[in-house]
Amino acid sequence: MDVHIQFIGTYGAEGDSASVTIATAVISAIEGIPVRQDIAMTGSLSIRGDVLPIGGVTYKIEAAAKAGIKTVLIPRMNVGDVLIEERYKPLVTIIPVDTINDVLKYALVPENSESFLSKLKKMAMQSTGMIPDVTAPNPTMA
Repeated sequence: MDVHIQFIGTYGAEGDSASVTIATAVISAIEGIPVRQDIAMTGSLSIRGDVLPIGGVTYKIEAAAKAGIKTVLIPRMNVGDVLIEERYKPLVTIIPVDTINDVLKYALVPENSESFLSKLKKMAMQSTGMIPDVTAPNPTMA
């Protein structure tokens, strides 16, 4: 099964920062693994599965804390942007993530996710092995 969801031209607009959340929801639905309900997440997702920075990270963390969420996943590249008010700091744990695999480790219900994460790792190893080595053209051959 190949599912492709793309947020075209959304840089600086709503939508792109929800891509890790949407990817997690799609994976959850396909694999039948529930997503934890006590966690929030934000981040842009690259085509290779890297979690990229987003705007407004402080406001998103504070909104999650106000809603009673105890754990928030954010792009590691946004850690320096976090300036939450002192009153929210004890209410929420912020976990920086680098890849969709990191997100899934935290977001999926643990007792249902181990075999899937193992399968995902195996698939990633296979897919990178299928990428052909591309050598630079030899200028003397032209």
